[in-house]
Amino acid sequence: MRFASLALALLLSLAACGDDDGDDPTPDAGTPDMPVVEDDAFVPTEPDICDELGLDRTPFQTGGDAALGEVAGDFTVQTTEGPWVFSEEHTGCESYVFVFYGANDYGNQLWSSVPDNLFTAGPRNAHYFVATTETDAEAITARLATMQTALEEGFEFQELSEADRAFWRAHVHFVTEPIQDTEGSVGALVQSGASLPLTFAIDRDQRFDPMGSLFAVRSGGFVADIGMAAYGPHWFDYLHDLESRLATETDVAVVPLVDEDAFTERVFERTATLPDLDGFDSLEVDVELHCHLDSAGCSEWDRIAHVFLCVAEGDEPCAETRELVRWITPYSRPGRRHWVMDASPMLPLLASGEQTFQVVLGPDWEEATARDVNVSLRLGTRAAERAIQTELAFTGGAFDAEYNTGRAPVMAAIPADATKVELVVLVSGHGQTDGDNCAEWCDHVHTFTANGAEHRIDFPGQAGQRLGCAERASEGVVPGQWGNWAPLRAGWCPGLPVAAQRIDITADVTAGATAELTYRGSFDGGEPRGGDMVLSAYVVAYR
Repeated sequence: MRFASLALALLLSLAACGDDDGDDPTPDAGTPDMPVVEDDAFVPTEPDICDELGLDRTPFQTGGDAALGEVAGDFTVQTTEGPWVFSEEHTGCESYVFVFYGANDYGNQLWSSVPDNLFTAGPRNAHYFVATTETDAEAITARLATMQTALEEGFEFQELSEADRAFWRAHVHFVTEPIQDTEGSVGALVQSGASLPLTFAIDRDQRFDPMGSLFAVRSGGFVADIGMAAYGPHWFDYLHDLESRLATETDVAVVPLVDEDAFTERVFERTATLPDLDGFDSLEVDVELHCHLDSAGCSEWDRIAHVFLCVAEGDEPCAETRELVRWITPYSRPGRRHWVMDASPMLPLLASGEQTFQVVLGPDWEEATARDVNVSLRLGTRAAERAIQTELAFTGGAFDAEYNTGRAPVMAAIPADATKVELVVLVSGHGQTDGDNCAEWCDHVHTFTANGAEHRIDFPGQAGQRLGCAERASEGVVPGQWGNWAPLRAGWCPGLPVAAQRIDITADVTAGATAELTYRGSFDGGEPRGGDMVLSAYVVAYR
């Protein structure tokens, strides 16, 4: 079953980790002092982790701040191995995660968990700082000893090589002073009360991130687990690589659809002017949102989100639409999220000049959220072939015994100059029924035929994998969500785009002729029994 989102009430219950003066922790909307980028990036005198992993370096930025979302200023932490100074240790390709003890149930659960996942699932370009808010020196020593012992036991249990043990000992730092007393930006951040869930991080681009929840899902419900901190650095790598790619791309036409901040609604209808499309062969949809910390937990469940092209008007604007991309919103996770979704097969749906689009970030009845929303189209010239015709063939609906009733074959005219033809399918199942938890947590099956040749989309063994979505943080899954985000669904994850399924049917059809297509959904060898199937299936021809 789907667990309720753990939002503001839970966050407030964790406030014992630091003094909260009640101030709004959202970064000041005014113009801050800009950090200064050093003229030259850090260049080590001998190979380091950046060289080992082939990662680019971000120069250290001086100045900075002590606010979530802002560039992290310099700091020094006292550790069991001596002082650790951020500006001196900064390599330009690593991220830094802080997990600390606070005197509440959440903190006690964290310290009852084992840290093995940090070094078995975390990337090698990550540092972890283990600390406490306690002020008594003996209490600090005892608290750190618990996790130090667990770390060493994990090294032996996992049978790491001595080289790997030495590597991770150098990347897990035990802070010997109260975390709130740390000199510099880290201590100031904790004192501000902004990091209520006993964790935060500094990402690859040197910005403070809230990290969110460290809850894992067990048979008894949610349990705080320090090992869940391993997935944040994977996501920071994803964000850095994505945004570096976007910053260096040339010959891309960007068409803004939504650019709003403050309290935003869920549904936007926007008219945009598209350039002459003849020179483009690729289409991407860029979605970037920054959810503010004062937005009652971002007021989000794992909602279905889309960008549609409006193709007909009726009693309501956008009475008929074509889905370009789909993603699932994360549960109540403040901070940034950013995805760029390939929609190149949908390019023929667009036309030069004015067109209307609908951006849906969830149901229109859900409350407005304090966040920045930026959605744009990116038109480029990088595809191996260009889509020349896209026709909607099938849609979904209630995934019940009547799902397939009345589904007639679709006759699709294949262009004479087509060199490739695909079925491009966006499909995700939602809702749960008694006994089988369909269609979110079951292996639903979708069978298509093209001139009698059968093709199947299914999701065997996926639904319910305990960490299946957490393990996709490197693909864009937002970690640290305040809900049941970590287990894999059948074909989708909270906080991730729904990937289009692309089936090559070129061998089944004839250019210049008409192809007969059919579709049927099923479950467990028979008719569907419940839930909802959100499906858009297109026939796409390329040249």
